[in-house]
Amino acid sequence: MLGAAPAAQAARPLNIGFFDGLYFAAEPAERDAWLDRTTAVAAHTVRINIGWPAPNTVTRPPDFDARDPADPQYDFSRADAAIVAARGRGLQVLASFTGAPAWVDGPNRPAGVARGTWKPSTRALEDYGAALARRYSGRFPDPARPGQRLPRVKGFQVWNEPNLSKYLNPQWNGGRTASPALYRRMLSGFYRGVKSVDRRALVVTAGTAPFGDPQPGGNRVQPARFWRELLCLRTLRGQLRRAACPARASFDVLSHHPYSVGQPRRAALNADDVSIPDVRKLVRLLRGAERLQRVLPRKRHPVWVTEISYDSNPPDPDGVPEATHARYLQEAFYLLWRQGVDTITWFQVRDQLPGASFAATSQSGVFFHDGRPKLAAAAFRFPLVTERASTMQLRVWGRSPRAGRLSIQRRVGPSWRTLRTVKVRRNGTFFLRVNRFRAGDRLRARVADETSLVWTSR
Repeated sequence: MLGAAPAAQAARPLNIGFFDGLYFAAEPAERDAWLDRTTAVAAHTVRINIGWPAPNTVTRPPDFDARDPADPQYDFSRADAAIVAARGRGLQVLASFTGAPAWVDGPNRPAGVARGTWKPSTRALEDYGAALARRYSGRFPDPARPGQRLPRVKGFQVWNEPNLSKYLNPQWNGGRTASPALYRRMLSGFYRGVKSVDRRALVVTAGTAPFGDPQPGGNRVQPARFWRELLCLRTLRGQLRRAACPARASFDVLSHHPYSVGQPRRAALNADDVSIPDVRKLVRLLRGAERLQRVLPRKRHPVWVTEISYDSNPPDPDGVPEATHARYLQEAFYLLWRQGVDTITWFQVRDQLPGASFAATSQSGVFFHDGRPKLAAAAFRFPLVTERASTMQLRVWGRSPRAGRLSIQRRVGPSWRTLRTVKVRRNGTFFLRVNRFRAGDRLRARVADETSLVWTSR
């Protein structure tokens, strides 16, 4: 029987979706087919990397009005089409971009540092934020559909993994970090631009990479250190304290990319790295910054994971087996949800082709490249996880693809025995406890005519 637990409909929600370049880059027929598969697995959100479609010249064009999304030197046509297609299917859109036109770089870019990554202009980011917020406010005319308007997007994400030199430079200045303060200025400038147009639009931080260099002078900054310094915090005798700060950071949502080496419960080895079970480190920093008034606006900021995945075998010979891939996906969702994450975009919906090698590409989709679903597609649509709560009790967590009466069932011999039914909302989470279980028990959830994958307790 089930022990005392929160009502299923009261469990904290979890929004899930995908980040995949095909939403932007694929031709319309291919993109639309994959958006249909995206909705078929009960996704809520898609992250679409729309880039910065301004003139990529070394000097800023003198007649370019960067705050005006109708300026003819912008080319939003592909971004518009992708966003219209996604919103037309009921998907929420997080519009992201990484890298800048060449004229946005700061002065004295060293040789060997990629254009678009060197000390991007805060003013240029502010102008682009205003242009994006105006174009995707829900009020801007759609040039491709006379008489109609472009849809509103859920939020805007500025940059990707700013604690890596691949995306932002410099990371270090001698023995001191440089990227946290640099990205704070970028983030706050972009925030000003967005909010000058639409106070309701969400500004989402770049998702930080999970690992960095413990020693100064490398190409990476460890994510917990990055956020601690960006939020102007320090640790004194185990307690968070204010640190000197020229200006507080401004954003609505903090994002991270907690890739793990090995199974989802494996913690990062270094104290300032952040894998799946370590996200609470960032949650603690964020709540501390709110309490100490080191972040604006003065509210509770959600935590999102805008990229995470595992590769599967097949097709990648170095990936995890298909059944393990599905299990890892579900377990990652649960562990992140338990730590307070409320939105996750899995990378990707479809496997990439291997090209020159599997190592250089990603086979992390819930569908194979040819459209066949993996077990992970069923796991994504109807995730179910159990874990030991005590010697004689299991926690049971999941997300239902449909509204109705949901049954938690245990395999007994050749049949399934219903332990209890609970009322759930469509795409709503449930969190229950099961008493008197044994290791090796096989459980599943069922709602209407759908069943989750079977989860074997340990």
